[in-house]
Amino acid sequence: MNWQEIEGWFSSGDADFVAKVCEKIKGGTVVELGCYAGKSTAVMAPICKRNVSSFIAIDNFWGTDPKDPATQNQRDRDMQAVFRNNMKKMGLLDYIEVHKLDSAASAQLFVDGTVDFCFIDASHVEEDVVKDIDAWWPKIREGGTLAGHDYTWGSVKNATRAFIQAHGFLKLVVSGNCWKVIKKEQK
Repeated sequence: MNWQEIEGWFSSGDADFVAKVCEKIKGGTVVELGCYAGKSTAVMAPICKRNVSSFIAIDNFWGTDPKDPATQNQRDRDMQAVFRNNMKKMGLLDYIEVHKLDSAASAQLFVDGTVDFCFIDASHVEEDVVKDIDAWWPKIREGGTLAGHDYTWGSVKNATRAFIQAHGFLKLVVSGNCWKVIKKEQK
């Protein structure tokens, strides 16, 4: 099995984007918020494993937006079992640390400044994206990356732009459907 065979909404361009970030991290910590069936996880986790970095996947495995068709799909199926089965087929299940938690609340598990890369792809409701960004930004170490998926969604774009405006010193990089900011040392 390879990542393209796993159901989900992650393109080759998206895969290239996260792969480039993960490849630069050696012996660090990578967190993915919202992993659905594991398509993006199957791209990032093998790179992290090769680079002796920790990989933590966090998802509530039931979705949050009742208007989102993916949420209904998650509620009709045991998405945690689907995810775990896919990771087992990829040979990654014993390597990945999986938490069934709310994405914003799960930030409490981490000490500030200890995460090298956090990839946000959980709820796409604007308020939830804002909560995820606000909760996880302090967890990013200097030189680390906070990034996310589905920048083309208005809710994600609005939340991301509001964060950038509130922190005027940040540079937003958008590539296709993904976005990122690098945490620089503040002077």
